[in-house]
Amino acid sequence: LGGGELRFDDDAVIATGGARLVAMLGERVLTPWIPFHVRAGDTLRIERVTDGQFAYLAVHGGIDVPLVLGSRSTLVSAGFGGHEGRLLRAGDVLRVREEVAGGPGPVPAVEYDATRSIPIVRGPQGAELDDAAWRTLLDAEFTVSRASNRAGYRLEGATIAHRVAADRPSEPTCIGAIQLPSGGAPIVLMQDGPTIGGYPKIAVVREKAIGMFAQRTPGSSVRFVLDE
Repeated sequence: LGGGELRFDDDAVIATGGARLVAMLGERVLTPWIPFHVRAGDTLRIERVTDGQFAYLAVHGGIDVPLVLGSRSTLVSAGFGGHEGRLLRAGDVLRVREEVAGGPGPVPAVEYDATRSIPIVRGPQGAELDDAAWRTLLDAEFTVSRASNRAGYRLEGATIAHRVAADRPSEPTCIGAIQLPSGGAPIVLMQDGPTIGGYPKIAVVREKAIGMFAQRTPGSSVRFVLDE
């Protein structure tokens, strides 16, 4: 959310995407989803994010960090993966892996639209909602709570009534699962969320829409649409 600067010590090919941002390469404004050639000594300056929450920088060849559990990403909450298992600090040096044969291909643009409803499917406990509760879930406009993070997004606004106890033995869950605690305010599990949970899983955000949903910032509105 705060921007930052990256200086390139070697030539590279880069592209930005995700949240809309103001990014400058010297005096040139970078267009998202378009590959750019940078030269040794160039500085990429991310001035601000204008819409959305997560912006991405792709570097041709990839960042040279160890594979951990089959991934080069960082799990900050557990302190492993990526670059020393932590957030980047001023002065860190990231090395680029060897060039990939064939040169960079097209960047698949994904337009972020904060006005679009998020498609969902019924979850394992979806049948525990009566028609009135489903109407609330699908008709209400929720707000992303400030008590949200990469583990889960809490939604405020309408509360959803359900007919059974919210606490039950834990069972497997997944990214995008919409859980319903006893208070009736939904929680959507995100990338760093648990693999098991005991709250009823009334619905699941479609996999194709997880990225779009993740870009909703605290205070922004969310509507759901049944996509079956």
